[in-house]
Amino acid sequence: MKSTRSITTVIAAVLTALTLSGAPASADPAAAALDTISIGTHNTLRGAASFERFAGVIGWQEVNEPEDRAKLGNRLGAEYDTFFPAAEPAKAVPISWRVERFRLANSGSIRTHEGEAGVTPARYVNWVVLELRGTDKRFIVVNTHFISGAWGPHPERQARWNRHYEVLRDKVAEMRQNHPATPIFVVGDFNRHRAVDLPTPIRYVPVSGGGDVPLDHVYAPSNIEHSQAQRQPTWGSDHHAYLVYATF
Repeated sequence: MKSTRSITTVIAAVLTALTLSGAPASADPAAAALDTISIGTHNTLRGAASFERFAGVIGWQEVNEPEDRAKLGNRLGAEYDTFFPAAEPAKAVPISWRVERFRLANSGSIRTHEGEAGVTPARYVNWVVLELRGTDKRFIVVNTHFISGAWGPHPERQARWNRHYEVLRDKVAEMRQNHPATPIFVVGDFNRHRAVDLPTPIRYVPVSGGGDVPLDHVYAPSNIEHSQAQRQPTWGSDHHAYLVYATF
């Protein structure tokens, strides 16, 4: 059993790290340690990146092939579990979480539009409902990956992008209606340098330090405390990972 002194030291270290990263801190150290969660997103460049354990819950993109999924499992090990939907293209946007901290209560997936050979695979919105172990607190994390080029060299793809957004927005609205007291977080590669509108109170989280909106977005409820998005390394990808802390 850890001594009181060592436990106090660990809590102090956690609070210091959260403060330096921009995460909210509670006046009660024990409550802050219990109720603060971290949520991340990373586009892995078709599995070429290293799957780092940089957040308690992580939405991944471009985990396209079975070998990519095996790589993810080997890297995260027994510390994490991962939701892979049944549909093969939907498996490219899985969600992982720390099993010691969270329990899976529910999960789901919905197709946003069909695929087309040489253009895009079918696209999906995936989600998990997680419960903080030892509490009755639940939250939802949604992960997705929009078609590329629709707001750049391939404007003919905008209809697919817009359809994807409509499905995402409507699914989040349905979650809000069915679970009004449950915080909802949305992450993913939106392939657009512009934030989207999602049902209140879910809002885009700006990146710490300012600058343009990156392709990779994080959305969080505006009625709970949360940090700005923290830009992380690329870890072998052509995208940075992003991390947000939230307290509820």
